Amino acid sequence: MIRKTLSVRSRGTSTARSHQQGFSLVEIMMTVVLLAIGMALAIPSYRDMVEKRQVTNGAEQLASFINTAQGVAMKTNQVVTVSYDHTDENEWCIGAITGTTPCECTQTDTAATDFCQIASQPFILSNAQTNDLELMHNISGDGAYAFDPIRGLFMDLNDGLTVELRSPSEDFRLNLVVNSTGRVILCSDDSSHAVPGYATCPAAPTVEEPQEL
Repeated sequence: MIRKTLSVRSRGTSTARSHQQGFSLVEIMMTVVLLAIGMALAIPSYRDMVEKRQVTNGAEQLASFINTAQGVAMKTNQVVTVSYDHTDENEWCIGAITGTTPCECTQTDTAATDFCQIASQPFILSNAQTNDLELMHNISGDGAYAFDPIRGLFMDLNDGLTVELRSPSEDFRLNLVVNSTGRVILCSDDSSHAVPGYATCPAAPTVEEPQEL
């Protein structure tokens, strides 16, 4: 009699446990809803992170290229001329060559005299090599400038270069500014499109017109 009672109790416990296993439909639906909310919150943050990295990568590659060209001029005691160009198809390139005659960064013939090279090695950076350069939006300057081999300054102190890079959404913008000393500055154009870690670009000095006496 005792054995029969134990057997019945055991079967009852096993049946109860089997009913408790698994998830209900309501629980599954709540999990799906929570996952969807989490993804909706995470996607914009992930997009912002990717776009910030794209802008900074492009700017840092340009800065490294320009700094290297300046360093070559001072190390080899030769004038190095940096030139840049872009087409209507938003194809950008920047190149450097020894001497005062600018090279053509769109030139692909390595035997051409205007091919951008230093010490017989190509010295070109373009958006064909890195997609981050496709973010280049505006560029100001006369197309070329030369580094003085003694101090690394611009040979023409009136030269300058400013490049603006914008993320695909244009929420983040970063400027690369090269001043007459050859110094490269990376800064955000304004606070509303600032990239964390980079200061806002200083305002251009205003020149007051002389008053007539």
